[in-house]
Amino acid sequence: MVWTKLLSHMTLAAALAGGVLFFGAARVAHADDDDVASCRRNVDKWEDRLHHDIDRHGPDSRQAQHDRHELDEARDNCHKRFGNRWHDSDEHHEQDYDRH
Repeated sequence: MVWTKLLSHMTLAAALAGGVLFFGAARVAHADDDDVASCRRNVDKWEDRLHHDIDRHGPDSRQAQHDRHELDEARDNCHKRFGNRWHDSDEHHEQDYDRH
């Protein structure tokens, strides 16, 4: 009788621990997806700024050089944090607007 009670308590504790681990991992995965999306938005922002500054000031302007630098840093940061996952294959994030 004592062993049965102990076994049932251990089973319950293991089930609770498994549930906590499962739902904790689900939260981390969701947060990670939000971080990837945030990284993409940051890269998109710098691509838009670069395109705008090239159109407004020219490809060799100080503003365009600054935007290129920030865009490279944003891409490197996303790549270091998420590998190739941050990059949508359907979108052309690698398009370099200073070559038109």
